[in-house]
Amino acid sequence: MPADTQYLTSPLIDLSIAIVSYNTKEVLLDCVRSVHAHTTDVTFEVIVVDNDSRDGTVAALKDAYPGMRIVANPDNRGFAKAVNQALAVSCGRHVLLLNSDTIVRDQALAVMVAYLDDHPDVGAVSCKQWTGDGHLNQTCFPFPSLREHLFYSALFQRIAPTMQAAAAATQAVDCTQSQDVDWANGACLMVRRSLLQQLGGLDEEFFMYFEDVDLCQRLRHQGYRVRHLAEAEIVHFVGRSSGQDRERLQLVWEFSRIRYIEKHFSPVKRQLMKGWIAAGTGWRLVQSMWCAPAAQRHWRIQSCRATIRRLWSGPQSAEQVLAYTSRSQG
Repeated sequence: MPADTQYLTSPLIDLSIAIVSYNTKEVLLDCVRSVHAHTTDVTFEVIVVDNDSRDGTVAALKDAYPGMRIVANPDNRGFAKAVNQALAVSCGRHVLLLNSDTIVRDQALAVMVAYLDDHPDVGAVSCKQWTGDGHLNQTCFPFPSLREHLFYSALFQRIAPTMQAAAAATQAVDCTQSQDVDWANGACLMVRRSLLQQLGGLDEEFFMYFEDVDLCQRLRHQGYRVRHLAEAEIVHFVGRSSGQDRERLQLVWEFSRIRYIEKHFSPVKRQLMKGWIAAGTGWRLVQSMWCAPAAQRHWRIQSCRATIRRLWSGPQSAEQVLAYTSRSQG
């Protein structure tokens, strides 16, 4: 299909592909090229929402794909809010959440579209994901639980690593087989557009992380299945789309975990989990004060303090999370 015909405005288009970018120009261009090269059996549009990249992403996209719809944000609004911006301007029957650090393989997206079309009780589909060096990614999981959070904690890993590894093996989903799953990660997750709109899009209080778990949880609550399709495949260069600042990403992950717990755990389990997180954060605070390298000590202390404030202050906006994560590591 010629490139010019793929950016349609017809409501009959099969698929809207929402890609959120943040300083990933080269891998993003590779991703978009793979979509065009390997998606010829369905009509689609690509919508890139750029969160204030400073690497020339927007200019490069406009040069390579002048007809592409690009939403250029003046600041970093996080993943969930950016996806919702793409949803607002999309016109596909289905919406694909696709990481910028992925390569689509032959007709993978057409296979996913066909499955949604043929199974009206399925709300979302995922696919098999390979790493860049050819290993299979674990991308489907049971919903988070109190047991899981405690059992897979760093403390339990230190005191009983063999038991933890054995338990992890029993809980692992076989991603080589197509099957219904609790949730699949949002690196490549296709959802019915009408259903996503009905649910109000992604929860924007998740700046990044856990928004895919939350979405699948809400789909299941509406009576829809989430399906993993092993016959559709992509390559996912894990981590390239989120940058290299692991300290800040860890804080974002912690904030999102707390939000998920507040939203989906019962009151008793919620308080137990918050107590557990507070205890772990307190221990990290002590370690940061006495053991962390001088260059990282200030940031780690600030991160622990931010987490403790978040535990008891209630939900906070993406902008508040970003404010915490933008502090100097001084």
